[in-house]
Amino acid sequence: MSSPRLRVIIVGGGIGGLSLANMLEKTNIEYVVLERSTTIKALGSSLGLDASTLPVMEQLGLLDDFFEAGKPVRQFNFYDDQQKKLGKVDFSAMTEIILLKNLPRDKIFLGKRVLSIVQEQDKACVQCADGTSYEGDIVIGADGAYSAVRQNIYKELKAKNMLSASDLEPLSYDQHCLVGVSEPFDPSFHPSLRDMTCDFEIVLNRKEPFYSIYMPLPNNRISWAVLRNCTGIESKSNDNFKVSEWGPEAVQEMIDYVRHQPSIYNTTLGEIIEKTPREFISKVMLEEKAFDSWYHGRAVLLGDACHKIVPSSGLGANLAILEGVCLANLLVDMHGTSQQEITKVFETYYQRRYPLAKAALKNARQFGKIMSSHGWMADMVRKVFLNYIPDRITRWSNAQRLQHRPQLHYLPQVPDRGSSKALPQDPRLYHGSQVQKKASAI
Repeated sequence: MSSPRLRVIIVGGGIGGLSLANMLEKTNIEYVVLERSTTIKALGSSLGLDASTLPVMEQLGLLDDFFEAGKPVRQFNFYDDQQKKLGKVDFSAMTEIILLKNLPRDKIFLGKRVLSIVQEQDKACVQCADGTSYEGDIVIGADGAYSAVRQNIYKELKAKNMLSASDLEPLSYDQHCLVGVSEPFDPSFHPSLRDMTCDFEIVLNRKEPFYSIYMPLPNNRISWAVLRNCTGIESKSNDNFKVSEWGPEAVQEMIDYVRHQPSIYNTTLGEIIEKTPREFISKVMLEEKAFDSWYHGRAVLLGDACHKIVPSSGLGANLAILEGVCLANLLVDMHGTSQQEITKVFETYYQRRYPLAKAALKNARQFGKIMSSHGWMADMVRKVFLNYIPDRITRWSNAQRLQHRPQLHYLPQVPDRGSSKALPQDPRLYHGSQVQKKASAI
């Protein structure tokens, strides 16, 4: 049976929402993207794609753009605050602008702050603060940690006493984070700028509660981040929503706090910050949480809206993209737009992705403890982790995590590259499903 003419409303124009829009653009599904910001632009953060998401980017014709905008990662190098190397983790064996490249502008609506979602038997209606409304069969919340879509569906679930105790708890934040991308340096500034690959340079501070990360980018730029763990009092603050945006506000205090720190470039962090335009510096509060409820009625969540993972693990964007792949593959196989059919899709999506998100959150927390813990025991754990675990164990661990490399079943499959074989693709929603695609999709 051919794919129904679904109408999908994607709330959120970040990595997850725009990736899903690119996937739906290759189908016969109608969609719009509602983004509350008035512009879509970089705010000083960088994106790391791993082997799990490269195949789908190749299918979408975006892989070359990402290679042009970034560098292949070779390894993570760890240093103390005296620039003494502590060890390494060897991995040798995207931005919103790139994701906008192939999307029709008449499907992207900016300045759309979602106020409410009204669900009826045969449709859902999204109402925005500017007085506009949008009707569709499905609403997908890809609108971040403080998702308006999640708040709306949780309000309904709470009224029906269907919300878990964990989901009732407010988000508490775990880290302060200052991020930026510098202007081009002179190539002689540091040899790493001239390398074709990119090492993640991580400096751990033994006396102060933060660590910094440096990543050389093309055109002699440096992406940098400094993260500080929150105290117990800070983590319980109720002001999370006000300070959790990736915007350029409230950065000077943290700049003054960390600018004296040494970097791996034989200079201070402050000198790199001075080379960074203020519009490319952002301060945010970072949270970690996996929500139990991902859908209700005709609304479903994706990415940070259903699981928030601190970015130093490099997992958040990749998880959002993979969830988009799973949802897109299920949506094109639907036999209709009834609530029963939509529930079947959402249940399948949750069963496939929730365990992977929980595992990713656990891994991210373990990685964060290795980087940020203090004391002799923490030093000992880092020493063992970075210097005495055999390379074959590290490679095996990474291979296990990256074996799940899903592709869009309705596009030509790309070769399975890499030293470890990918797991089999997820089964279709219905055996023998046929997908109606745009004539221009292939």
